This record gives sequence, C-alpha cells and structure tokens, in this order.
Amino acid sequence: MTEDGKSVRTDAERSAAAKVMDEAIDLAIEGRSPYPEKAAFIDAYAPSAGHAIERAADQGLPVVLVSADGSTRVLRPDRPAP
Repeated sequence: MTEDGKSVRTDAERSAAAKVMDEAIDLAIEGRSPYPEKAAFIDAYAPSAGHAIERAADQGLPVVLVSADGSTRVLRPDRPAP
C-alpha cells in the first residue's frame, strides 16, 4: 500500500495490455514505438474486449489486441479518428 492507503498492483497483477501499453509509452518517448498513435490497448480475452473494440472502432481509433503472453495484433480502423 502507498502512504495514502491505496493499493499498488504488482507486475504480476497487471494485465498484459497494461504492460504492453507501458512499454509502448516508453518507446514513444524515445521516438520508436511500433504502435499507432492513440491506439486502444485491449486484453484479447477480457470479457469486455468486444465492447472495447467496438467503442474504439466507433471513435476511429486503432486497436492493439494483447494476448496473455504479451503478443500483439494491431487492428486499424476503416476511417481515421476525428
């Protein structure tokens, strides 16, 4: 727990998508991210994955699907984000 009483997730508790997104942020800071800007990082097997993909598509955002092993697949929208 932190000083303010909030729990801190260990690396093992974080989702695969959260780990890949953190790595993408670090790479973007260095100017070498392999992922599209404004991508939504979604755990491929999460119960809400379908809804999250639909929401990103409706917004014209690319999706990075992340499997439990950390492998990724990028889905690009038919139309650009507004």
